[in-house]
Amino acid sequence: MLCTRTPWFNGWGFNLPRGQSLLDKWNLIPEGIDILMTHGPPLGFRDWVPKELQRVGCVELLNTVQRRVRPKLHVFGGIHEGYGIMTDGYTTYINASTCTVSFQPTNPPIIFDLPNPQGS
Repeated sequence: MLCTRTPWFNGWGFNLPRGQSLLDKWNLIPEGIDILMTHGPPLGFRDWVPKELQRVGCVELLNTVQRRVRPKLHVFGGIHEGYGIMTDGYTTYINASTCTVSFQPTNPPIIFDLPNPQGS
């Protein structure tokens, strides 16, 4: 099982502006991985911020995940309000933030199982 992670996201530590400079980083994510870990979510997956009345996920990350990398699991947690699980039918997206929007560590851990690769 292969896994990779990234630290870039939306105006907080280790960030890059949206657009080409960020896409260049997403393009470094290798194909053929099973688990992808990023700080922030792709656009439309557990990325809703009610206070701002908008989705804040990254469209470049969404395209990278759905069109090229296609991991079985994409785990992130930067948007505390988005805690929970979604799927697009291929990739399962987990916002595993342990903290609430007020930075209280009260969200329970999310436990998941992936099947063993064939032939193992």
